[in-house]
Formats: sequence, C-alpha cells, structure tokens
Amino acid sequence: MLPINFHKTFLPERRLLAALLEYAALGGEGSYQEISQATSIPMGRSTGKVPAILDYARGMNLVTLGRSSGSGKKKPRLTGFGQAVYTGDRHLGRPLVQWLAHMHLCLPRGGAAAWHLVFVSGRASLGSRFSAAQVEQYLVEHFGPGRSRTGPLLRTYLEDAALGRAGVLSQRQGEVVRCRAPLDVQCALPYAAFVLELWERFFSGRGQITVDELVAETGWPDICLWSCQELEQALEWMEQSGLLALDRQRRPWILEKRATATEAWQELGRWLEEAAPAGG
Repeated sequence: MLPINFHKTFLPERRLLAALLEYAALGGEGSYQEISQATSIPMGRSTGKVPAILDYARGMNLVTLGRSSGSGKKKPRLTGFGQAVYTGDRHLGRPLVQWLAHMHLCLPRGGAAAWHLVFVSGRASLGSRFSAAQVEQYLVEHFGPGRSRTGPLLRTYLEDAALGRAGVLSQRQGEVVRCRAPLDVQCALPYAAFVLELWERFFSGRGQITVDELVAETGWPDICLWSCQELEQALEWMEQSGLLALDRQRRPWILEKRATATEAWQELGRWLEEAAPAGG
C-alpha cells in the first residue's frame, strides 16, 4: 500500500494524471526530471510533483511500473483500467471514472493506507459525517503524530481540479459528508470490470467466490457506502453485463467469473468512447 505521506501534500490533479497517461501510452521511460520535461509535471526543488502523481496513478490502478533500463529511471505502463481511461476519458472528467479511481485508492492491496483507513476501516468509527479534525485525529491514532496526517485526502474530493466531480464527499454546515456510490443499471459494466479486477487481485486462480468473501477481503461495500441490499442490487445489474454470473440459490450468493479483467476493461474503454464527451 502507498504510505501515509506518499502524496507529499499534492493533490491528484487530473491534468497532471492525463499527462502521465499520455507519457505511459507513448512508452516513455526516464528519471523524475526527464518525466517532468516530457510531461510538464512540475519537478522543482519545492514543487516535485512527479513522484506523487506517479504514486497516485499507481494507487488508482491507472499505471504500473515496468522494469526500467537503468537506475533512477521509471517506466510507467498503462493498466487495463488505465488504457480504458486513456481511450475514453483521458482527463478523468466523468464522475464514474473518478469513482473507479477512488475505489482503487481505498483497497487494502495496492491502494493508499490513509484512504483505506478513512473510507473502509473508518466506516464504523468515523461514520458518514465528520469534521476534518476528527479525520486528522483518527489518522494520528493509527500512524502517530505528524505535520498533517490528512494531507490532501479530503480536498481531493472537494476540488474540481482533482476528483471533485465524483461527489464522494460534500460539505454541509462545517462538516464533511460521505456520499454513496452511484447505484444505477448504467453502472453495471464499470462495476463488473472493477469486480473482475478485484477477483484477479484477491482471488487469483478461482472461478467462483462468494459475496461474503468479496466483502470481507476487499471492503468494496464500505468504499461505496452501500448496505447489503444495495450490494445485491448492484450485483444483479452487473450480471446483465455477461461478465459474471450469480447463483442466488444459496446464501451467501456465489459469483462465477465469465471474463478476464483485461476483457472487461477493454469493453469499458469502448463504452467510454461511445459516451458523450465529459469535458476537461
């Protein structure tokens, strides 16, 4: 998982993530300074955003790091999700794409430690409505005191330059309020692709898993702020995508894999391409 201070206090600006996606798509490889020169992501003495943006992109499952040709060089490569975003929503302007990026950041494997604590482990203790001070104290209890344990975590979902369009958080009467992930039949394909990604990350080699296993290992319903009934509704819609099947005859329900994550992300890329432009 990405450590507490991976972000260096910088926001995951969408324009910078888009520049990194372009760099990865073109096969770029280089030092932080060379990546900065190629992408215009700042890399000054006090504005070294390249490492943070690269880590954000990794935590969002947009890129992975390939084997580089030399010491100090980074070789980002698009993941299946990253290719879908690069193809259909390069500037991450669509709320649902932002939600998928957010979900990846919250995972207990490959995500960011602070994100997982606040949006998964903290569902019971923090609730869905809290102050910035409560979040800071919660993170201090887990990581110990520091300059700012919360960093840009909350601002990420309150500023349009980052992931503010998703509506993960809102502000009401001086507090921050968590919002539920979209629950709509139109989300079936994106969510099915995400679940297949989880499947290969947490249940590699298995053709079937139970809903209880999915919940316990990944924390996905907590990320979405869904009830058990809402999760079941989402799964029923996801089955319509043909990417997975449900056996409802037993409890807990059994999921059967019908496609690979790669195939699902490719389908999502085509789906995003066919949708109306999201804007910058």
